[in-house]
Amino acid sequence: MIDFIKKYFILLRRDNMLYLLFLIGFVILVKGADYFIDGSVGLATLMGVSPLFIGLSVAAIGTSAPEAAVSIKAAIIAHSTISFGNILGSNIANIGLVTGLGAFLYTLSGRKSTIKREIPYSLFITLILLVLVRDDWFSGKIPTLSRIDGGILLIFFFLYLLYLYRMAISDRKRSLLNRDLSSIKYSRRELLKAFGLTIGGLVGIVLGAKLVVDNAINIAYRWGVSETMISVTVVALGTSLPEVVTSLTAAKKGRCDIAIGNVVGSNIFNILFVLGITSAIRPIQFQLVAFVDLIIVIVVTVLILIFIFTSRIISRKEGGVLLLAYLAYIVFAIIRR
Repeated sequence: MIDFIKKYFILLRRDNMLYLLFLIGFVILVKGADYFIDGSVGLATLMGVSPLFIGLSVAAIGTSAPEAAVSIKAAIIAHSTISFGNILGSNIANIGLVTGLGAFLYTLSGRKSTIKREIPYSLFITLILLVLVRDDWFSGKIPTLSRIDGGILLIFFFLYLLYLYRMAISDRKRSLLNRDLSSIKYSRRELLKAFGLTIGGLVGIVLGAKLVVDNAINIAYRWGVSETMISVTVVALGTSLPEVVTSLTAAKKGRCDIAIGNVVGSNIFNILFVLGITSAIRPIQFQLVAFVDLIIVIVVTVLILIFIFTSRIISRKEGGVLLLAYLAYIVFAIIRR
């Protein structure tokens, strides 16, 4: 009896440690991404580029770094279900939770380029992902994103980087023509501070990702739930917290370009770079239920495009619709386990 009690308390203490490390990992992820964004935005601002560029590039890549770290780490240790499910769950959270909450609280507006280019491109590359895995789904094979598929996604990511480069050049020329030189002038101290925040944030993101993945897998096994359910809910929601904080802060300050650009850029980065580089490292196999998640990503992307195309804003009512859609997805993800 005494031996049983000792074993019980040892297991209980071990479980509590798992939960503690899991929460610590989330805190480090959020704070690391926060510092990374502060430093990266500082570096970009000193170069005299537009808020939209910051949202689509620096903020998007910075806040998506947790997804990248978690998914790449999961692929390396052969837990590819985490990689694919985390990306799909995060993209749904970016639109349903991040955009929905931002619009519900502040109302979001978009630029013409966002409506004509960035959101359609996000929808286009999501459809490309569907095409790449479609044959496996309908042929009865184990759905796999191969190294060749990863290479295709990385090519589209290179094209996206080229688009961002041209945008940055255009923004800088516009600043010079308007003689808005104040944003381009900087001191060595400011540059070192921004650089330090960026590097420090990256270190926190990598460390936090390791804690999250390792303990999420262990907790999933102990709870008896699938990796897919854990990846599209807890892990995806946790790694989306940087997007939530960044977009809400930007919307509150009237920087809707950064708020929407952060979401759209993050979704593009998640699919093209994260899944591209992850499948290039190790082909990603995933469960058939992930097909539903991919369809949901396409549906909510179309939904946000319709909302912003009709009036160039996402109203409070439309934000509420996105939030309800995300809540319904979370309930569905939990039930289907």
